[in-house]
This record gives sequence, structure tokens and C-alpha cells, in this order.
Amino acid sequence: MDFQPFDASKNLDEQRELFVACFPENQNTSSVSKEHYQWKFHTFPAKPHSYEFCGYDQSKMVSYYAALPYRYSIHGEEQLCGMVCDVMTHPNMRGKGVFTKIGHYSTDQLKQLGIDFTSGYPIRPEVIPGHLKVGWKIVFKLPIYIQFYRFNAVFKSKNLSFLSPFANIATACWRLLLKIFERKFGGTFEIIDQNHINKIPGYDSFFEQWKKNIPNALFKTPDFLYWRTHAPGSEYDIILLRDKSGLIGFCLTRFTALEKIPCVAILDWMLLEGKDRARFSLNRALYSLVRRYRAEAVVTMMSPYWAERYGLWKLGFIRSPYAFSMIIKKLNDRISDEKLYNEKDWHLMWIDSDDL
Repeated sequence: MDFQPFDASKNLDEQRELFVACFPENQNTSSVSKEHYQWKFHTFPAKPHSYEFCGYDQSKMVSYYAALPYRYSIHGEEQLCGMVCDVMTHPNMRGKGVFTKIGHYSTDQLKQLGIDFTSGYPIRPEVIPGHLKVGWKIVFKLPIYIQFYRFNAVFKSKNLSFLSPFANIATACWRLLLKIFERKFGGTFEIIDQNHINKIPGYDSFFEQWKKNIPNALFKTPDFLYWRTHAPGSEYDIILLRDKSGLIGFCLTRFTALEKIPCVAILDWMLLEGKDRARFSLNRALYSLVRRYRAEAVVTMMSPYWAERYGLWKLGFIRSPYAFSMIIKKLNDRISDEKLYNEKDWHLMWIDSDDL
């Protein structure tokens, strides 16, 4: 096996073929295109735009490993994180130690290049052992939470469509009960599209105020948000919450289908300290998106700590059996374990990954 930095100018066709072989479920999506690759790895608002490595068995590319340079504030100090993504091992080479070898090689290279730690968000349990072998640690779980509006797709997938009307009525009653006990919020909400995400009045001061209460926070600059929401063919909606003091809440969403259920997915959700009641206004904004897209659910991913802080159950969310894992490999020994491995210090959602 020969491991080396990946050169897209020479080997992009091979990399795209490997992507399709490793992720056949994405074959008919835009993520297999060269345009998607160029956006993801060559337009990120940093220099370098990305870090990419590959492995060859004789003359054939059989593995690939990449990381994007996400910046975090870790207890007040800026640290550079390699957000690992698109890790691939050709199906014919699995079970031969290739995953472990390219993991060793790539993270060693990232350390030499000045990356302080790497992060990852796997959901498939079979990939976890390979990461643990090269020094990664599972920090905590990130469950998926679901707020159902209708059950048509759920029961149709189980050939139980006759139950849908009863479940839909029960859900409507539950939502009515929640609304009765809803605490009123005097603010307003506005929904904009991703083309205006880097031009939100008051966003910079809002984010700085929000970040003060989050020990470990991703730098969600306007440039980063613009890049994150501009993959080829993608569409996002942003909910902005305001009161008399100005911008107090930000929520990034996307319409998608998860397990064949049409959903409004929440990628990020920030509320200023002391503005908890604004979540009810956010809930109304989400419902307007559900109606716009004829979705059947709202879904989000976050830690149990933040699910409790945001009072998701009061909004009608339930915890699903599905969960991502937040994993870290520390590359800079000057960062203490206490700063990296405490669930309550992190505010993590899909925006911290490359998913959705």
C-alpha cells in the first residue's frame, strides 16, 4: 500500500469512481458530481481549503481520507479542527486493515500540518472500531429527535397505512394540548433563503453574544454559513427570531427525506441566553415550513444535554432510536482532556458535520 496526498488535478476521476463504489446509495444524487466535489473541497473559506489523502494498491486507488479546516473556540482559545469526512475504503479491500492504515497516515499528516484535533460524526457502528484503533475517542452520542405532524410515510413503509388517520388525529390532539400550555413570546420571526445568509443585519453581534455562553463553539462566520449552504442544487431556509432588542435566534433548516419520511431538518439552532420562550415562536416558524413543503416531521440532531436545555419535549419532539457519535482524536497535547471531552461544553448539531 502506498499512501500520499491526493491530487485532484490528476486523480479526480478515480476518486469519484471510488465514491460511488463506497456510497452506492448516493449514486443518483448531486453528491457524486465533480461540481459537488469542487464545492466541498476547493471553495471552503480557508487556506488551505481542505486536506486530502489517498491510498493505492499497486496502481489502483482503494482508499481516501479528507478533512475540512473548521475553526472552534475551545474555552476561549481558537483551535483548528480537521472535520473528517468522505472516508472511503473500496469494498474489495475491506477487512484488510486499509481503513486503519490510512487513518494512521492521514491523522499523522494532519498533526504535522498544525491541526489541533479531528472530529467525526459516524452513525454506522461498523466504522467505529477502525477509528478507535488509531486513537479516536467516543465523546458522547448525538441522538436524532423527531417532531411528527403526520404518520402517512411511516405507516406506508410498514404496510400499515390504515393506521395513519388514527395516528394523525392523536398527533393533532397532542399538538393542540401543547399549544394550550405554550408560553407566549412577544417577538417575531422571519424566514429567508440561503442567498441572504451572509447579509443578516445584526448577525455578527448576535453570534458573539451567543458564543460567550458556549465553551466549545464552531466559528459560524457569514462566509462559513454561505459556503455551508451552497452545495450545488441545495436549498436552505433560515429562521430569524427577533424581539425589541434585535436578533435573538437563528435556525438553519433544509427540506429532505430521511428513511423516506419527508422532513424539515434543523441543522443549527442558536438562541440567546434568557430567550427560551422564543422557542415557541421558532416552533410556529417550523410549522410554516412543514406546510410549505408538505413535510410530515421536523428532525434534528443534538446532545441530550441540549435537548433538555431547549425543552424539546415541550415542543412535541421525541427521541428516536437513531444516534450519531461525536468522536475526537486529539493531536495537540496542549489541549486538556477536560476541555475536549465534556458533553456540556459543546453545542453540536448537523452544521458541525458535513451531513445535510
